[in-house]
Amino acid sequence: MDAFIEGLPKAGLHIHIEGSLEPEMMFALAERNGVDLPFASVEELRAAYSFQGLQGFLDIYYQGARVLRTERDFFDLTWAYLEKAHKQIVLHTEIFFDPQVHTWRGVPFANVFGGVHRAMGKAETELGPHFQTDPVFPAPPGRRRRHGDPGSGARATAFSRTKDW
Repeated sequence: MDAFIEGLPKAGLHIHIEGSLEPEMMFALAERNGVDLPFASVEELRAAYSFQGLQGFLDIYYQGARVLRTERDFFDLTWAYLEKAHKQIVLHTEIFFDPQVHTWRGVPFANVFGGVHRAMGKAETELGPHFQTDPVFPAPPGRRRRHGDPGSGARATAFSRTKDW
């Protein structure tokens, strides 16, 4: 039965790309970008992935976000996910990303969007499945999101449309 299920075509819906960051890549990007992690090893970080509840996930999610700095980082992360999805026969995936999680830290929006978009373009050419990306715009830490207020989300979306990525 496992082989049958593994062989079926799949869809990845509402995938937050930052949440796909594997422990090995988190350590490699941390080293590449000079970011200290609160984990002594990949094994310790992997053990932390056995979290309880949403807050446990978010704690690791934000630690992972800290290591993402350059367009290359976002490309490498997205490409790793897309290669894995391809091997798992994912024929359609909707990739979400959180630009504000990065721009709040001074990472240019172009680094985030450019890396994600470049990896998706490579996947369209080399892997073939259909990919879609949707930026999500969370409220800043400590503030509630106001529905109907486009704020920086609308500005970032407008910016993404000004470039030939």
